[in-house]
Parts: sequence; C-alpha cells; structure tokens
Amino acid sequence: MRILHTSDWHLGRSFGDFGLLHYQETFIDWLVELTAAEAIDLVVISGDLHDRAIPPADAVSLLSEAIRRLRSAGAEVAAIAGNHDSGDRIGAFDGLVDAGGVILRGGFQAADRVSVRNYSDGPLAIVATPFLEPLLTPPEMASEIKGQAVGRSPRISHEMVLGHALQAAKAGIKPGMRSLVLAHAFVTGAAPSDSERDLSVGDAGMVSASLFDGFSYVALGHLHRPQTVAGTGHIRYSGSPLPYSFSEAHQKSLVIVDLATDGTVSANEEPITIGRGVKTVRGAFSELVKGPVIDDFWVRVELTDTIVIPDAHRALRKRFPCLVEIARPRHSALPSQRLDASELEARSAEDLAQEFWAEVASQPPSAEVSSLLNEAVAEAGIDEAFTQGAA
Repeated sequence: MRILHTSDWHLGRSFGDFGLLHYQETFIDWLVELTAAEAIDLVVISGDLHDRAIPPADAVSLLSEAIRRLRSAGAEVAAIAGNHDSGDRIGAFDGLVDAGGVILRGGFQAADRVSVRNYSDGPLAIVATPFLEPLLTPPEMASEIKGQAVGRSPRISHEMVLGHALQAAKAGIKPGMRSLVLAHAFVTGAAPSDSERDLSVGDAGMVSASLFDGFSYVALGHLHRPQTVAGTGHIRYSGSPLPYSFSEAHQKSLVIVDLATDGTVSANEEPITIGRGVKTVRGAFSELVKGPVIDDFWVRVELTDTIVIPDAHRALRKRFPCLVEIARPRHSALPSQRLDASELEARSAEDLAQEFWAEVASQPPSAEVSSLLNEAVAEAGIDEAFTQGAA
C-alpha cells in the first residue's frame, strides 16, 4: 500500500502582514492531484492542521474541503491535532467519521486507540496519537503514569504521556501486523526551525526515538524541516508544505511511503513545487533601493546602516513586493542588559538614552548624536519625571 505523509499545514497562518490562505489553497490543489496520480491509499497529516486553537472560518472550511477532496481522489485520511490546534475541536467528531474512511484524533480520549484498516494488500494498524499536553492529563491517567515512573521526576512530561499512549496501543496490535503511528512531538536529535512553537520550557518537551520501537512507520509532525530521526528510514518528519520563517530556506517536501505487508518500508521525499521560497538580502539602504527587484520570494532585509532609516519598509517594498521583515544585525559585541526597577531608578535618563542608542545602532553614539540625545532628554524633562516617580 501507499501512504502520503504530510504535516504542519498551519491553515490560516500569516507571514508578516501577508495572509497565506491562498498559497495553502494552491498547495491543497497540488496535493489532491498528486494523491490521485500516485494512487495513494492513505494520506496522513501529523498535526498543526490549523495555526491556532480557534482558527478563522475560512481555514476551517479549507481543512474540511481538503479532506473531502482527498477522499474523492481515492485516499483515506488520518489526521491528528498538533500543539497549535485545539485537541477538543479536532477530536469532536472522533468516531463519527471513521466509517467514512477518515480518522480525526485530538485530546486524550482516543490517544491509544488502534484502528485497523483493510487495504488491497492486507490490514494496517493505525495509531493516531495527537499532541498530548502534559498539564491536561486526566487525573486517573496521571496517577497511573506517576505510579509507573519509579525513581523519576514526579512532574509529568511529554515523553511520559506519549510513551503511556504508545505502549497501550502497541499491546492492542496483533503480532505480525504492519503498523503506522502518527505523532506530533520533538524527538531528541532532530533539527528545528525558527517557526515552531516550543512544546515546553527547556528540553522537557522532547521525547526519545525509542518510544516508537516496534512500529513499521512513524509519521511525525511539529518540526518544519523534512528529516529522518535516529539514523532510521522509518521514523520521519515530512516538514511543513510552505516556509513559515526565514530559517526554512530548504526544499519543502512530503513523503510517499510504500509499506509492504511484512512492515518493510520504502520512503521517498516528493519535492513541493508550488509556493514562494524565502530569501535574506543584506546591504545598505542606499544600495538596496537601487538594486534588482525580487518579487518571487518572501524577503527579509538585513540593513547594515548604523542609523535609523525613516519609513524604510515602504521604500524597500518597491524593490521587494513580498518584504516580510527588516532586521538590523548587530555589528559589535556590545552587550544588552535588562535592568530591574531599582537599577532603572538609579540611572539618569541621559545614560539610558545613550545605552539605548548604542544597542539599537550596535555602536556608541557619536559626539554629535550624544549631544542631541542629551538635549532631547532635557527638553522633554524626562529626568524630572524620573525623580518625581522615584519619590
């Protein structure tokens, strides 16, 4: 049988002040055509179907339409909620749509459920485990997990809740039957991008690849870069279909998997040929406004100027119609520091203004700029306001 693995659609997302729904619609058009052309039996979407827990109506409609069209193209669909989704909303129709060849899982209630689907070459056990927020673990399950965590931290982690669900599911799979897992997680050793939301503070959201031992293919979501995990070919991230940050200059793709009845996996990345890529352009404002037009990429401009350019965004949009952001890279190792209230009151407004300029411009102000800053502070009466506030 053939499986198409995709994830992290983030329907309803914006990139800077550009809405991406049109590009996401184009991706789904392309996906439906590919599904039919490649005779896909099952499309799996491994979480972050929407970009936020309460998505806009047009994003909800787009997901519904995508699933309907994929079914019309001859494929069944399995999808799970990610950390951006509302598990309760995604799982609201859990069980009602199974008979129609669609699996939608969200929340804890069916996280360990095994669905056995029969295809032309035999059965497949599907474990569609959505993102499980440890803080929302049901009390009975939490007690059971803590009881099994002898000698470990009493704080429930993502590894513990995911491992608990997968272990229970594994026990329900008939020996020798091929199996598929959908999961939304940060597996240790994988490479993130800048646009994923942290699952928890520090490394507490990470999970071990060993949790997936014994399953034929593991379709992961959460990280936007396509990659295999732990040196295996059967534990994979498909990555997001479109770039959502400027760290995602890599080729976007999805994965087409041929899964034999004995569990043997042959997986290949299929390049996604629609949408815009991302490009970072660096230089002085005076050079960039006279440079070549770039209109086929999302653009990030890194200005090397040490002074603030008024209305730079509007001027640069003439050269870069899809300008998303302007950054000012640091040119020096000037440290930035965060002051508490008492430290702030002890400093003069002139000193704070000078330090702010140095941090923004990445170099100390010149004598002329320093004099102008002091004049501005004096004219605004900021020092007097500071003194009164401290009193």
